[in-house]
Amino acid sequence: MVDAFATITDLQTALGRTFDDLAQVRQVTWLLEAASTYLRDELHQQIYPQAQATFNAWPEHGQVRLPMTPVISVDQVLDATGNPARFDEYRGDGKITGLYSDRKVTITVTYGYDTAPEGLKKYTVVLAAQALITLELNLGLTAGGLSSVAIDDFKAAFADAGAGTGMTLPDEVLDSLRASYNGPAVVIA
Repeated sequence: MVDAFATITDLQTALGRTFDDLAQVRQVTWLLEAASTYLRDELHQQIYPQAQATFNAWPEHGQVRLPMTPVISVDQVLDATGNPARFDEYRGDGKITGLYSDRKVTITVTYGYDTAPEGLKKYTVVLAAQALITLELNLGLTAGGLSSVAIDDFKAAFADAGAGTGMTLPDEVLDSLRASYNGPAVVIA
């Protein structure tokens, strides 16, 4: 099970309705989890919940850029022989500085938020709601980009020829989220 950025209660509040049926609860839970996975994939970051990771890095000029955001703490830095490596500090810009080694180091960090950030919660709700609407219209999961539906002699029209189908956000929104939660892709060796 994926830790979703938003809860069923968040979606119920946004839509002004409740989900009482067990099948609906399962479906909405899945949609919230799928939306959260989509956002994590787009951001290349776990973000939430808080976790610990150990990875290998090779210092460049005495520095290592940490591959996750936000870093809560640098818990351990070991040199190539498994002994504690000396370093000056962890800086807020995501770098460990003053490493006294140019050889491989093994770093353990705690990263991520205790609670899901509001921006990611909001977009998780938006994505899940979009998918829920198309499911309730029996249009399936790939009907994002739907611009209109007619009932008699059923007709569905898609904006941009359906280019935005599926669980997607506009590029401008994704760029803004990436800027807010920047960091390179997490590579744990």
